[in-house]
Amino acid sequence: MSLALGVGCSGETRLPTEENPPETRVCDFELPVAAAPAPSGDLRINEVMTGNDGAWVDEVGETDDFIELMNIGQRALDLGEYALSDKSGKATRLPKLTLGPGRTALFWADDTPEQGPLHLPFKLSNSGARVALWSSSCQLADLVNVPELPRSESYARLPDGTGEPSICRYATPERENGETCGPPDPPNLDDSIRFAPFPWPEPFPAIAGPLVISELSLRPAGFVEVLNASGAPVALDGFALRLAALSPGQAPPGADAGVLLAWPEPSVTLAPGERVSVPVGASDTAELEASPDFEGVATLWREDSPEPSDRIDFMAWPEGAPLARVPDATGAPRFCAAASPGAPNEGCAELPGRELASGRAHRLETAADFAELAEGGTAVGELGVKFVVDMAANDTVHLLSTRTWALHYTFVREQIRKEPHLDRCDPAQAAEFNVGWGVFSQTEYFRAEGRRYLLGTLVEHTNGAKTVEFSPGDQIVGEQMRRAFFAAMKAVPDPEAWAIRPTEGRQILELRAIEGTAPIVGPNAPYKGLTYQSLNPAEGFGTLTFVPARDLETAELGPNVIVVTDDVPNETAFMGGLITEAFQTPLAHVNVLARGRGTPNMALRGARDDARLKALFGKLVRLEVRASDFDIREATAQEADAYWEKRKPTGARLSPALDRSVRGVVPLDAAGYAMGDSIGSKAAGMAELYRVSGVGQYCPLDLLPLYVPPAAFAIPFSHYMDHFEASGAAELLAELEQDPEFRADPHAHAEGLAEVRARMLAHPVDPAILSEVTGAIDQRFGGDRVRLRSSSNTEDLATFNGAGLHTSTSGDLDAESSSIEDALRTVWASLWNTRAYDEREFGHVEQARAAMAVLVHQAWQSERAQGVAISRNALDATRDSQYYINAQIGEASVTNPAPGVTSDEIVYTPPPRTIKAEYLTRSSLSRGRDVLSFPEVQRLGCVLESVHAHYRPLVDPKGENRLYAMQIEWKLIGPERRLLVKQARPYSFGTLEAPGDCREY
Repeated sequence: MSLALGVGCSGETRLPTEENPPETRVCDFELPVAAAPAPSGDLRINEVMTGNDGAWVDEVGETDDFIELMNIGQRALDLGEYALSDKSGKATRLPKLTLGPGRTALFWADDTPEQGPLHLPFKLSNSGARVALWSSSCQLADLVNVPELPRSESYARLPDGTGEPSICRYATPERENGETCGPPDPPNLDDSIRFAPFPWPEPFPAIAGPLVISELSLRPAGFVEVLNASGAPVALDGFALRLAALSPGQAPPGADAGVLLAWPEPSVTLAPGERVSVPVGASDTAELEASPDFEGVATLWREDSPEPSDRIDFMAWPEGAPLARVPDATGAPRFCAAASPGAPNEGCAELPGRELASGRAHRLETAADFAELAEGGTAVGELGVKFVVDMAANDTVHLLSTRTWALHYTFVREQIRKEPHLDRCDPAQAAEFNVGWGVFSQTEYFRAEGRRYLLGTLVEHTNGAKTVEFSPGDQIVGEQMRRAFFAAMKAVPDPEAWAIRPTEGRQILELRAIEGTAPIVGPNAPYKGLTYQSLNPAEGFGTLTFVPARDLETAELGPNVIVVTDDVPNETAFMGGLITEAFQTPLAHVNVLARGRGTPNMALRGARDDARLKALFGKLVRLEVRASDFDIREATAQEADAYWEKRKPTGARLSPALDRSVRGVVPLDAAGYAMGDSIGSKAAGMAELYRVSGVGQYCPLDLLPLYVPPAAFAIPFSHYMDHFEASGAAELLAELEQDPEFRADPHAHAEGLAEVRARMLAHPVDPAILSEVTGAIDQRFGGDRVRLRSSSNTEDLATFNGAGLHTSTSGDLDAESSSIEDALRTVWASLWNTRAYDEREFGHVEQARAAMAVLVHQAWQSERAQGVAISRNALDATRDSQYYINAQIGEASVTNPAPGVTSDEIVYTPPPRTIKAEYLTRSSLSRGRDVLSFPEVQRLGCVLESVHAHYRPLVDPKGENRLYAMQIEWKLIGPERRLLVKQARPYSFGTLEAPGDCREY
């Protein structure tokens, strides 16, 4: 227990139990009325939280308030000699634990001492509290006057133990507070898988020499320059220079193939470092010009050797540009703006880019080649370029365009085998394609011997890592991975920046056999040292403005503001783009909103001080968030105006379905998805969960029936509409929408909507429906606390997601904290939150038809874990064979996390593919443990499979949504960790469009 709770224990420890609870004793001394006196002794109150909403969890997963103590002395202390209190005259004796020097102990102020010795018999007021630490003689050892704190922010000594307490947005229980308040680094992923280093040979790749081809100018026909890279004179009459055309799948031509270029006279011998330009005429390049991609090879043959002295293959040659080695003798070929015959190539001004008409290249030869080939990918956080190494063609490398070639097989089929293109969107042709793909996979993936091709991907990651990767399940062996790696490295200008990255356990074992003979990194290399995170790739224009996260909810923003903020906000006004200094989860509400709006969203550590942003604050900028990087620059008013004009909604407004005929409590086990027009999408989605009946081939039969909130019911739209109209809120809103000031003035707009909500909150709920609701709660849930959740008709529309805009709350029949009537009015009124109204307006939704139903079910407490999962890879939308999971320990939210808190982020590949759970980030609350066991991940995957299949004919009856996916919210309940599914709804990829060739797999 001491290790798990961060308490330094030694010697015999007597802990209070349920039969022997913590002792409460009376102290005669009153707490000082004035400011807190200076602490005495070595035990200090180090950190206090009075409104924990997911900043830390106790041993049963509850997000209770806490008090952290620290021993600042040089000797161990017996905590049993101290007591804690939040009021005069009464203090709780601490358990007999030994706290070592510099160690901290965390106590939970949750008024549940029966939960254990670290749980106190009192709570702290979130409007302010006085926390006192008493010695055994009732002497005041420390006193902290805690002010009212924002939710999940703490009152902490900075630095630990000795500093004056101050409000800090980032709580640090069981961790160092630091010198200043700042966002914590995310937990590191396991870096224990390491490989022996590899010393790169110089140069790489080695050129046989002694003569090398240093420059070619072939479009239009001009010259080929040959350089003597050796230290001795070389006679040209022992060498032959040839040009030959190539095509995919063809082995490099032999010494007699192609056009022989004549050495110029009187050049007979080249001195060391001397070069000669060999003229090339139009007839010499005629065959190259006739090929579709000007694809060919220049080879310098040595008559006394079967291997060439040098060879450069080429394709997609830009008109007027020479191809030159930079530097001359050893560098990689690059396309330059101007030729330099007879002179060194160091002055090459590289072309910024070129057209790759056929969607492939042999090498990266301009700065934009990689990005051009990667264009069209749907992965977030990385850029990938597939490559094929053709071992039957002397390891010729083909770098493939993601947009053109969905699969390695597609390229091989059409370009090497010359088989006709098949339309995978046509069922018959797709079936034929899949048969061929299956046969190809048997020889080129599922066995190592007898294959012709080595198939991999060059991946550039957000953290700057560059890796060569092979698909999980590919039976490639270590020697083949090394062969593919070095072949691919001849196609990149910076080979020493790259390394092989294993993508599954079998590959790790294979690479152990070759470690030290190639550069290899561990599986988690892409996730270390991250400073940038792409959340929603998009373009936006606006004035770059810094706003602290705690001010975002009330700040005057708008679609013409690009916001930089210090944390991940849970509530924000409408904005044109977002840059957070803390990392987000893709399922955070702010990212859901960004996807719905089509606005850029990214995270960048230290954004305020980043040189790329610092000079642009207060200026109109263009921000483009891309998969693995971003671009920001000053913009002109003209291009911004054109962008905003293009974004204005046109056509008829979205008209939400609204059926007012359904009245009274609606039991969800008697409802279904079709009732969304009367009980809202959230309630209808839960109702359908009761009906899920299919189990996947690789899943256990005991998966069904799904465990969903029992006895849940809904309060339909009709009662909301009655209240909306009877309260006068409907009439007021109609008046406001005719007022030009309401439309134009943000203050008037917000105040008007606040008055709409105020009328709804003040008006009594109709006694008849209130009596029916409270009766249903009493009958179904007894004295248990219940959740009242928003379920509007403006969520999950075809082009408007609407998630995270409304308020859900809890209620009690005994009205100890919140009455059912208050809770019901709170949910109803939240339909007119300013942010909800503005998002609907931007989404071109008809405001007058917006309505709110309420979903009612048991409020779960002490859950062991909870989270959100998607039945498709949310980070790579074409991967419908993978699932995306966010998981967090206890009650802490993954969609509205506390400041600085991260969750487990998992991409799970279920059978029949190679089963794998890849962790992208780790929970900052789980104390280094997995939130989910692997069997729990598998079971969650099975639930996703069943939900995905069941809802498809309901959500996408015509099968038109190629990126169809379902999102579920789930919990693990009780000590047995039973999987509860509490919500199912369609998942939206926002403005992302599916590729047009049905490439999903």
